[in-house]
Order: sequence, then structure tokens, then C-alpha cells
Amino acid sequence: MKILKLFLFLILALVLVFFLFGLLKPTVNYGHEITVNKSLEEAWAVQQDETKLGQWLEGFQSIELISGEKGKVGSKYKVVVKPEGQPDFVMTETIKSIKEMDHFTIEMDSDMMLFDQTISFKESNGKVAIKTDSKVTGKGLMTKSMFALMETLGGMFQKQEAKNIEALKTVIESNTTDYFPVMTPKVLEDIEVETK
Repeated sequence: MKILKLFLFLILALVLVFFLFGLLKPTVNYGHEITVNKSLEEAWAVQQDETKLGQWLEGFQSIELISGEKGKVGSKYKVVVKPEGQPDFVMTETIKSIKEMDHFTIEMDSDMMLFDQTISFKESNGKVAIKTDSKVTGKGLMTKSMFALMETLGGMFQKQEAKNIEALKTVIESNTTDYFPVMTPKVLEDIEVETK
């Protein structure tokens, strides 16, 4: 009987410790920084290119504008991701702040969590530093505790952020898309002819 009581006490203590994690650390903060050997304009263009999101965001499936003007503050998107070995996960992304070639702030809302992220860009000596500041908050004590425990014991969110942003570095530095084509006199002449 004493062993059973001790076992039950141990289980209760573990449950209390688990929930204590969520009470003490309801929000998990993390981030990562990279430096890319490209121009600020090109780094910004690649990061904003929706056709390249799947190349650096692990599990990314799709993004669809659902309200507002694309790329403007207040616009909302349906984002679908598929974590490895799990079903599709749907979130609503809202652009909270954007200043071209400076920063991009989003909020992601799902049934389980709120996720906020700012990606900042800073050019120096022909290179660009790209830094993320992210935070995730579970919507209930169970998810808050789970997220806090996952980050405290294994650094799960930090590791995933580093993996994604290092992949972004690779995508930017290997980019071949010409986002800024030069308008030759012939192209300008053709455009003038089409508008007449």
C-alpha cells in the first residue's frame, strides 16, 4: 500500500511540476540571426517571395490572402503547414507592421497558440543581417506548460527557428530570380507602343 501511495504522490508531483512550467513561463521567447552576402533589396525580395516560402519554412504547404490588401498592415492570410508525421495545421496570419527593407511583423493565430514574429533587416558593409524575434504563447495552461517544457528541456522552438532561418540564408544566397530587371530602351519602347 505504501508503494502505491508513493507512486500516486510521485505522479501528482510530476503533474504539478508540469503545470508549474506553464504558470512560470507562459510565453516562450526565441530568435536567430544570420548574415547574407547579398544586397538588402534582394534579401528583402527573397524573404517576401511567397513562391519561395516552402524552400525555407519547414512543413510549409500554402498561403492564401483572405482579407485586406496583400502585403499591407492588417491583411490576413490562411497559412497551412504540415509538421513531420502530423496532420495539416491551419493558422491565420495577420501583418501587424511592415517597413520595406527594414522589418516585417506578423501574428499567427491557431486553435492552440498565438505566435508573434518580427524579422528585421540591417545592411552593413555590403552584407545584410537578418534577425528574428519570436514568441509563442499557448492558449491554455496545458499548451503553455507543454511549450515551456519543450523549450526548457530541448530548445525545440529555438532549434526550429535556427533551422528555418539558416535555410532562408541558403535560399537568399543561391537566389537566381531577377527581382529588379533593367528596363532596356527596347523594352521601354515596346511598353510605350502597347499603351498607345
